[in-house]
Amino acid sequence: MFSLYEELNDEHDVNGTKHPINVSFDNILNLIDMLKEKKLSDRLKLDFAIRMLFGKDTELVKLSGEEQLEIFNCIFEKYVMQDQVEKTVKYDRQGNVMPSYEADIKQNYSLKYDAEYIYASFVQAYGIDLIEYQGKLHWFKFKALLGGLPEETKFRQVLAIRTWEKPSSEKNAHEKEMKKLQEIYALPEDKEESEVD
Repeated sequence: MFSLYEELNDEHDVNGTKHPINVSFDNILNLIDMLKEKKLSDRLKLDFAIRMLFGKDTELVKLSGEEQLEIFNCIFEKYVMQDQVEKTVKYDRQGNVMPSYEADIKQNYSLKYDAEYIYASFVQAYGIDLIEYQGKLHWFKFKALLGGLPEETKFRQVLAIRTWEKPSSEKNAHEKEMKKLQEIYALPEDKEESEVD
């Protein structure tokens, strides 16, 4: 979890030995893409994931598949699935569990398909060239900066277009223009390509 008062500790303890983890934003994005690759077996994906996170020559590949999977799951939950894991159950006034509608929330951006917008927006807003920061910018920092992009950046403008909904009673030129822009900036319909926040 990202914290302003705790040091980022990107190590994983295995049998008393601390192993540094590569959690630069580009490595995590590559990892996510690799995990979606249909041509790779699950065992090969696990081997690649361990090497991507701990380095090509890591001794952790000598562990059993079960031990590697446990390590990978721990890291993946901590860094990639963090937002999903931390979601809390909500209760009504009587103490009943409220129905969750999170599954109905549509993914409005793709780190893969929106890469150009994200890149341009980081340069515009922060003066950060993401290509130059590959291997340097931490995944948590990247996510925080992405979420904090100002509304005048291209990425945020595209998100506003994608999420725009027509006012209940108005039919005008603005509505037609927004519908046209939504079609232009829509993500591909391939469910396999949806990204993790």
